[in-house]
Amino acid sequence: MIMRMKNVLHLLWMFVLIFVMAACRKSEEPRTQQTNADLHNAATPPATAVDKEKTGSIAGTISFTGPPPRLPMLEMTQDPACPSKPQNPEAVAQSRGKLANVFVYVKDGLGNTVYSVPATPVVLDQKECRYIPHVLGLRVGQPLEVRNADTASHNVHPMPAGGDEEWNESQMPGASAIVRTFHHSEIMLPVHCNQHPWMKAYLNIMTHPFFSVSREDGTFLIQDLPPGDYTLAAVHEKFGEQTMRVKVISKETAQSSFIFTGKP
Repeated sequence: MIMRMKNVLHLLWMFVLIFVMAACRKSEEPRTQQTNADLHNAATPPATAVDKEKTGSIAGTISFTGPPPRLPMLEMTQDPACPSKPQNPEAVAQSRGKLANVFVYVKDGLGNTVYSVPATPVVLDQKECRYIPHVLGLRVGQPLEVRNADTASHNVHPMPAGGDEEWNESQMPGASAIVRTFHHSEIMLPVHCNQHPWMKAYLNIMTHPFFSVSREDGTFLIQDLPPGDYTLAAVHEKFGEQTMRVKVISKETAQSSFIFTGKP
């Protein structure tokens, strides 16, 4: 009888011990989860709200002097779905002394400020066996949507060097858009079409929204910049990069223009 009572007491003690350990473990779980959330929030600062009533802008023109490089016409006759006549190259799109397709961006002066990322995709289209636009900018984390408006098939082939993986994806006529996201910043990331070697575009993946691409008349505009001193950069695929210092004042537009020179 005594042994039986000892066994019963031993079992009761074991049940009590298991119950207490489970209760302690349960009470500690919320604390662990809260700690992880706090660490995540500390590592990822919230996006900075820009007060557009206190910001300024940078406007300017990209000019071109000297003889432009002699580039061969684009021959697309290897694919019957592409234009049959030779096309003008896009690498140096200059007219009346103005240069298009120059990527202009704030290179320095923003510090570690975090800006919200748009959810709206940036579109890269394929029309008449060319990439449209030839140069574009988008944000780290913002979707890139690649469309095919041609009756030709294409192979979309970005070649990142900034940390993202290289990919090559076929796109048939009328196929759904290809949607990808980049996770690292990079300037002038080339995109090729493996089926049409003359097709090329440049993506500029940015951590902030302060960038522009010069138009056919050479003009560019960067808006909603907080007041401050910045380094502004202008990059062209053939002529490289130029920089200058710019002071932005609230509710004013700073004028900053670049001149690229062609070589004989």
